[in-house]
Amino acid sequence: MTDKPKRFLFNAHNRRGLGHLMRGLNIAREIRNISNDADILFYTRSESATELCGDQFDYFIEEDLEHNQHWASVIDHFQPDVVIYDTLLPKEAVDTPPCPGRTAYIMRKCKPDRQQEIFNHPFLASIDLILIPHEPVEFGYSLPDAHITKATFVGPIIRHAETQPQQMLRDKYKLQPGEFLLTSTVGGGGFEDKALAFFATIFEIHQQIHTKIPKLRHLVIKGPNFTNSLPQLEGIEIIDSETEMVNLLAISNLVIAEGGYNTVNEIRLAKTPAIFLPSERNYDDQRERVLELKDKGLAFVYTQNDGNLIAEQIVKLFSDKTLLTNLRHRYANDSILTGNRAAAQKLVALASI
Repeated sequence: MTDKPKRFLFNAHNRRGLGHLMRGLNIAREIRNISNDADILFYTRSESATELCGDQFDYFIEEDLEHNQHWASVIDHFQPDVVIYDTLLPKEAVDTPPCPGRTAYIMRKCKPDRQQEIFNHPFLASIDLILIPHEPVEFGYSLPDAHITKATFVGPIIRHAETQPQQMLRDKYKLQPGEFLLTSTVGGGGFEDKALAFFATIFEIHQQIHTKIPKLRHLVIKGPNFTNSLPQLEGIEIIDSETEMVNLLAISNLVIAEGGYNTVNEIRLAKTPAIFLPSERNYDDQRERVLELKDKGLAFVYTQNDGNLIAEQIVKLFSDKTLLTNLRHRYANDSILTGNRAAAQKLVALASI
Protein backbone atom coordinates (compact mmCIF):
# COMPACT_ATOMS: atom_id res chain seq x y z
CA MET A 1 0.00 0.00 0.00
CA THR A 2 1.39 3.39 -1.05
CA ASP A 3 1.57 6.13 1.57
CA LYS A 4 -0.53 9.18 0.85
CA PRO A 5 1.38 12.39 0.02
CA LYS A 6 2.02 14.47 3.12
CA ARG A 7 0.08 17.71 3.44
CA PHE A 8 1.61 20.98 4.60
CA LEU A 9 -0.50 24.05 5.37
CA PHE A 10 1.35 27.38 5.71
CA ASN A 11 -0.41 30.12 7.66
CA ALA A 12 1.29 33.10 6.00
CA HIS A 13 -0.18 36.09 7.80
CA ASN A 14 0.91 38.59 5.16
CA ARG A 15 -1.22 41.65 4.71
CA ARG A 16 1.19 44.53 4.18
CA GLY A 17 4.62 42.94 3.83
CA LEU A 18 5.81 39.82 2.02
CA GLY A 19 8.10 38.20 4.60
CA HIS A 20 5.82 35.45 5.90
CA LEU A 21 4.75 34.33 2.44
CA MET A 22 8.23 34.46 0.93
CA ARG A 23 9.70 32.47 3.82
CA GLY A 24 7.00 29.85 3.41
CA LEU A 25 7.60 29.64 -0.33
CA ASN A 26 11.32 29.14 0.19
CA ILE A 27 10.63 26.22 2.54
CA ALA A 28 7.87 24.82 0.31
CA ARG A 29 10.22 24.61 -2.68
CA GLU A 30 12.65 22.56 -0.61
CA ILE A 31 9.85 20.31 0.67
CA ARG A 32 8.98 19.58 -2.96
CA ASN A 33 12.65 18.84 -3.69
CA ILE A 34 12.61 16.28 -0.87
CA SER A 35 9.15 14.91 -1.62
CA ASN A 36 7.87 15.94 -5.05
CA ASP A 37 4.34 14.71 -4.37
CA ALA A 38 3.90 16.79 -1.19
CA ASP A 39 0.56 18.58 -1.08
CA ILE A 40 1.14 22.21 -0.08
CA LEU A 41 -1.40 24.95 0.59
CA PHE A 42 -0.86 28.58 1.58
CA TYR A 43 -3.45 30.40 3.68
CA THR A 44 -2.78 34.12 3.41
CA ARG A 45 -4.44 37.53 3.63
CA SER A 46 -2.65 39.09 0.67
CA GLU A 47 -3.59 39.21 -3.00
CA SER A 48 0.14 38.96 -3.74
CA ALA A 49 -0.23 35.18 -3.33
CA THR A 50 -1.82 35.13 -6.80
CA GLU A 51 1.43 36.33 -8.34
CA LEU A 52 3.94 34.71 -5.99
CA CYS A 53 2.40 31.24 -5.58
CA GLY A 54 1.36 31.17 -9.23
CA ASP A 55 0.82 27.67 -10.60
CA GLN A 56 3.41 26.14 -8.28
CA PHE A 57 1.43 26.09 -5.04
CA ASP A 58 -2.24 26.23 -4.11
CA TYR A 59 -3.40 29.14 -1.97
CA PHE A 60 -6.45 30.48 -0.16
CA ILE A 61 -6.80 34.24 0.29
CA GLU A 62 -8.71 35.16 3.45
CA GLU A 63 -11.14 38.04 2.97
CA ASP A 64 -12.04 38.40 6.66
CA LEU A 65 -8.94 40.28 7.76
CA GLU A 66 -10.14 40.83 11.32
CA HIS A 67 -11.27 37.38 12.42
CA ASN A 68 -9.91 34.90 9.83
CA GLN A 69 -13.29 33.20 9.77
CA HIS A 70 -12.35 30.68 7.04
CA TRP A 71 -9.24 29.32 8.80
CA ALA A 72 -11.11 26.52 10.57
CA SER A 73 -12.82 25.38 7.38
CA VAL A 74 -9.51 25.44 5.48
CA ILE A 75 -7.98 23.12 8.07
CA ASP A 76 -11.04 20.88 8.07
CA HIS A 77 -11.10 20.60 4.29
CA PHE A 78 -7.34 20.25 3.70
CA GLN A 79 -6.63 17.90 6.64
CA PRO A 80 -2.94 18.85 6.94
CA ASP A 81 -0.24 16.64 8.40
CA VAL A 82 1.58 19.80 9.51
CA VAL A 83 0.38 23.37 10.01
CA ILE A 84 3.15 25.98 9.93
CA TYR A 85 2.71 29.39 11.61
CA ASP A 86 5.18 32.20 10.86
CA THR A 87 6.17 34.93 13.36
CA LEU A 88 2.61 35.78 14.44
CA LEU A 89 0.86 33.37 16.78
CA PRO A 90 -2.97 33.05 16.88
CA LYS A 91 -4.84 35.70 18.86
CA GLU A 92 -8.35 34.29 19.06
CA ALA A 93 -10.07 30.93 19.44
CA VAL A 94 -11.17 30.97 15.80
CA ASP A 95 -7.50 31.15 14.86
CA THR A 96 -6.69 27.90 16.67
CA PRO A 97 -9.16 25.25 15.51
CA PRO A 98 -8.37 21.58 16.20
CA CYS A 99 -5.68 20.34 13.85
CA PRO A 100 -5.53 16.68 12.79
CA GLY A 101 -1.75 16.78 12.44
CA ARG A 102 1.28 18.44 13.97
CA THR A 103 2.10 22.13 14.32
CA ALA A 104 5.28 24.09 13.69
CA TYR A 105 6.22 27.70 14.31
CA ILE A 106 8.84 29.88 12.59
CA MET A 107 10.20 32.14 15.32
CA ARG A 108 11.66 35.31 13.82
CA LYS A 109 13.70 37.56 16.07
CA CYS A 110 11.58 40.47 17.38
CA LYS A 111 12.10 43.49 19.61
CA PRO A 112 12.61 42.50 23.28
CA ASP A 113 9.07 43.21 24.55
CA ARG A 114 7.47 41.41 21.64
CA GLN A 115 9.92 38.50 21.93
CA GLN A 116 8.96 38.02 25.57
CA GLU A 117 5.29 38.00 24.61
CA ILE A 118 6.04 35.21 22.15
CA PHE A 119 7.98 33.17 24.72
CA ASN A 120 5.03 33.48 27.13
CA HIS A 121 2.29 32.87 24.57
CA PRO A 122 0.10 29.94 25.70
CA PHE A 123 -0.23 28.59 22.17
CA LEU A 124 3.53 28.03 21.98
CA ALA A 125 3.23 25.21 24.50
CA SER A 126 1.15 23.22 22.00
CA ILE A 127 3.64 23.66 19.13
CA ASP A 128 5.55 20.49 18.19
CA LEU A 129 8.48 22.16 16.38
CA ILE A 130 10.06 25.62 16.52
CA LEU A 131 12.23 26.70 13.58
CA ILE A 132 14.42 29.75 14.20
CA PRO A 133 15.58 31.37 10.92
CA HIS A 134 18.71 32.88 12.46
CA GLU A 135 22.09 31.83 13.76
CA PRO A 136 22.12 31.65 17.59
CA VAL A 137 24.36 34.70 17.98
CA GLU A 138 22.20 36.78 15.66
CA PHE A 139 19.01 35.68 17.47
CA GLY A 140 20.50 36.93 20.72
CA TYR A 141 17.90 35.57 23.16
CA SER A 142 18.03 32.61 25.51
CA LEU A 143 15.19 30.21 24.87
CA PRO A 144 12.95 29.30 27.83
CA ASP A 145 13.64 25.79 29.12
CA ALA A 146 10.18 24.63 28.03
CA HIS A 147 10.99 25.29 24.37
CA ILE A 148 14.65 24.29 24.06
CA THR A 149 14.11 20.65 23.14
CA LYS A 150 11.71 21.41 20.29
CA ALA A 151 13.61 24.38 18.83
CA THR A 152 16.16 24.27 16.00
CA PHE A 153 18.30 27.10 14.66
CA VAL A 154 18.31 26.66 10.89
CA GLY A 155 19.78 29.97 9.67
CA PRO A 156 18.16 32.58 7.38
CA ILE A 157 15.38 31.27 5.16
CA ILE A 158 15.79 33.15 1.90
CA ARG A 159 15.78 32.46 -1.81
CA HIS A 160 19.07 31.96 -3.66
CA ALA A 161 19.85 33.93 -6.80
CA GLU A 162 20.06 31.98 -10.06
CA THR A 163 21.90 32.62 -13.32
CA GLN A 164 19.07 31.96 -15.80
CA PRO A 165 16.52 34.37 -14.24
CA GLN A 166 19.25 37.02 -14.08
CA GLN A 167 19.73 36.83 -17.83
CA MET A 168 15.97 36.97 -18.30
CA LEU A 169 15.91 40.18 -16.24
CA ARG A 170 18.70 41.71 -18.34
CA ASP A 171 16.60 40.99 -21.42
CA LYS A 172 13.35 42.14 -19.79
CA TYR A 173 14.74 45.54 -18.77
CA LYS A 174 17.04 45.80 -21.83
CA LEU A 175 20.09 46.28 -19.65
CA GLN A 176 23.26 47.09 -21.56
CA PRO A 177 26.95 46.60 -20.65
CA GLY A 178 28.41 49.66 -18.97
CA GLU A 179 25.12 50.84 -17.48
CA PHE A 180 25.02 51.58 -13.76
CA LEU A 181 21.97 49.76 -12.39
CA LEU A 182 20.51 51.30 -9.24
CA THR A 183 17.54 49.43 -7.76
CA SER A 184 15.35 51.01 -5.09
CA THR A 185 12.94 48.72 -3.25
CA VAL A 186 10.57 49.10 -0.32
CA GLY A 187 9.80 45.38 -0.08
CA GLY A 188 6.11 44.47 -0.14
CA GLY A 189 5.09 48.12 0.04
CA GLY A 190 2.08 47.57 2.28
CA PHE A 191 3.24 49.89 5.07
CA GLU A 192 1.95 52.78 3.00
CA ASP A 193 3.07 55.78 5.09
CA LYS A 194 6.57 54.30 5.43
CA ALA A 195 6.69 53.49 1.73
CA LEU A 196 5.62 57.01 0.72
CA ALA A 197 8.36 58.53 2.88
CA PHE A 198 10.90 56.12 1.38
CA PHE A 199 9.89 56.94 -2.20
CA ALA A 200 9.97 60.68 -1.48
CA THR A 201 13.60 60.29 -0.40
CA ILE A 202 14.38 58.15 -3.46
CA PHE A 203 12.96 60.80 -5.80
CA GLU A 204 14.95 63.51 -3.99
CA ILE A 205 18.13 61.46 -4.40
CA HIS A 206 17.45 60.76 -8.07
CA GLN A 207 17.03 64.43 -8.93
CA GLN A 208 20.54 65.06 -7.59
CA ILE A 209 22.33 62.12 -9.24
CA HIS A 210 20.73 61.46 -12.63
CA THR A 211 22.78 64.12 -14.45
CA LYS A 212 26.01 63.13 -12.69
CA ILE A 213 26.02 59.41 -13.50
CA PRO A 214 26.26 58.57 -17.20
CA LYS A 215 24.27 55.52 -18.30
CA LEU A 216 22.33 55.43 -15.04
CA ARG A 217 19.43 52.97 -14.99
CA HIS A 218 17.26 53.50 -11.93
CA LEU A 219 14.53 50.93 -11.31
CA VAL A 220 12.08 51.79 -8.52
CA ILE A 221 10.06 48.76 -7.38
CA LYS A 222 6.77 49.75 -5.71
CA GLY A 223 5.96 46.31 -4.30
CA PRO A 224 2.76 44.30 -4.86
CA ASN A 225 1.01 45.73 -1.77
CA PHE A 226 1.65 49.40 -2.55
CA THR A 227 -1.58 50.90 -3.90
CA ASN A 228 -0.65 54.56 -4.43
CA SER A 229 0.64 55.98 -7.69
CA LEU A 230 4.06 57.58 -8.01
CA PRO A 231 4.88 60.58 -10.19
CA GLN A 232 6.89 60.09 -13.36
CA LEU A 233 10.38 61.53 -13.16
CA GLU A 234 12.96 61.68 -15.93
CA GLY A 235 15.34 58.74 -15.70
CA ILE A 236 13.28 56.68 -13.23
CA GLU A 237 11.57 53.49 -14.32
CA ILE A 238 8.70 52.64 -11.96
CA ILE A 239 7.93 48.93 -11.69
CA ASP A 240 4.79 47.74 -9.91
CA SER A 241 6.41 44.53 -8.65
CA GLU A 242 9.06 42.00 -9.61
CA THR A 243 8.72 38.30 -8.77
CA GLU A 244 12.44 37.79 -9.45
CA MET A 245 13.45 40.44 -6.92
CA VAL A 246 16.32 38.42 -5.45
CA ASN A 247 17.85 38.08 -8.91
CA LEU A 248 17.34 41.76 -9.68
CA LEU A 249 19.22 42.60 -6.47
CA ALA A 250 22.01 40.26 -7.56
CA ILE A 251 22.60 42.00 -10.91
CA SER A 252 22.34 45.54 -9.53
CA ASN A 253 25.43 47.70 -9.06
CA LEU A 254 23.82 49.31 -6.01
CA VAL A 255 20.60 48.87 -4.05
CA ILE A 256 18.67 51.31 -1.87
CA ALA A 257 16.30 49.53 0.52
CA GLU A 258 14.70 49.70 3.93
CA GLY A 259 15.88 46.99 6.33
CA GLY A 260 13.47 44.07 6.15
CA TYR A 261 14.58 40.53 6.99
CA ASN A 262 14.23 39.13 3.48
CA THR A 263 15.75 42.06 1.60
CA VAL A 264 18.76 42.43 3.89
CA ASN A 265 19.58 38.72 3.82
CA GLU A 266 19.05 38.48 0.05
CA ILE A 267 21.45 41.39 -0.43
CA ARG A 268 23.97 39.67 1.84
CA LEU A 269 23.66 36.46 -0.11
CA ALA A 270 24.07 38.29 -3.44
CA LYS A 271 26.93 40.36 -1.98
CA THR A 272 25.52 43.50 -3.59
CA PRO A 273 26.53 46.93 -2.26
CA ALA A 274 23.59 48.60 -0.56
CA ILE A 275 22.38 51.76 1.11
CA PHE A 276 19.78 51.10 3.81
CA LEU A 277 17.11 53.45 5.12
CA PRO A 278 15.73 51.41 8.03
CA SER A 279 12.09 51.98 8.88
CA GLU A 280 10.35 51.76 12.24
CA ARG A 281 8.23 48.65 12.81
CA ASN A 282 6.24 47.49 15.82
CA TYR A 283 7.94 44.10 16.14
CA ASP A 284 11.01 44.17 13.91
CA ASP A 285 14.21 46.13 14.58
CA GLN A 286 15.37 47.04 11.09
CA ARG A 287 17.98 49.48 12.34
CA GLU A 288 19.75 46.87 14.46
CA ARG A 289 19.83 44.50 11.48
CA VAL A 290 21.42 46.93 9.02
CA LEU A 291 23.84 48.47 11.52
CA GLU A 292 25.40 45.02 11.91
CA LEU A 293 26.28 45.14 8.21
CA LYS A 294 27.51 48.72 8.43
CA ASP A 295 29.81 47.78 11.32
CA LYS A 296 31.35 45.09 9.10
CA GLY A 297 31.92 47.60 6.30
CA LEU A 298 29.34 45.86 4.10
CA ALA A 299 26.72 48.59 3.73
CA PHE A 300 25.82 52.22 4.27
CA VAL A 301 23.04 53.27 6.65
CA TYR A 302 21.20 56.59 6.59
CA THR A 303 17.86 58.04 7.63
CA GLN A 304 15.19 59.29 5.25
CA ASN A 305 16.23 62.84 6.11
CA ASP A 306 19.68 62.30 4.61
CA GLY A 307 18.78 62.66 0.92
CA ASN A 308 21.66 65.04 0.17
CA LEU A 309 24.23 62.86 1.93
CA ILE A 310 22.97 59.73 0.18
CA ALA A 311 23.15 61.41 -3.22
CA GLU A 312 26.74 62.48 -2.51
CA GLN A 313 27.60 58.94 -1.43
CA ILE A 314 26.16 57.40 -4.60
CA VAL A 315 28.05 59.81 -6.87
CA LYS A 316 31.24 59.03 -4.94
CA LEU A 317 30.67 55.28 -5.31
CA PHE A 318 30.15 55.69 -9.05
CA SER A 319 33.14 58.00 -9.53
CA ASP A 320 35.61 55.88 -7.56
CA LYS A 321 35.03 52.29 -8.65
CA THR A 322 37.50 51.00 -6.05
CA LEU A 323 34.99 51.82 -3.30
CA LEU A 324 32.44 49.31 -4.62
CA THR A 325 35.18 46.83 -5.47
CA ASN A 326 36.58 46.98 -1.93
CA LEU A 327 33.11 46.55 -0.46
CA ARG A 328 32.54 43.43 -2.55
CA HIS A 329 35.94 42.12 -1.43
CA ARG A 330 34.91 42.57 2.21
CA TYR A 331 31.84 40.51 1.43
CA ALA A 332 34.18 37.58 0.73
CA ASN A 333 34.60 37.22 4.50
CA ASP A 334 30.85 37.31 5.15
CA SER A 335 29.38 33.83 5.09
CA ILE A 336 25.65 33.15 5.26
CA LEU A 337 24.36 29.60 5.55
CA THR A 338 20.72 29.48 4.52
CA GLY A 339 18.21 27.35 6.40
CA ASN A 340 15.71 26.50 3.64
CA ARG A 341 16.75 22.86 3.34
CA ALA A 342 17.19 22.26 7.06
CA ALA A 343 13.74 23.70 7.78
CA ALA A 344 12.13 21.57 5.07
CA GLN A 345 13.81 18.41 6.36
CA LYS A 346 12.51 19.07 9.87
CA LEU A 347 8.97 19.61 8.59
CA VAL A 348 9.01 16.49 6.41
CA ALA A 349 10.23 14.46 9.39
CA LEU A 350 7.51 15.99 11.58
CA ALA A 351 4.84 15.02 9.04
CA SER A 352 5.95 11.39 9.31
CA ILE A 353 5.63 11.09 13.08
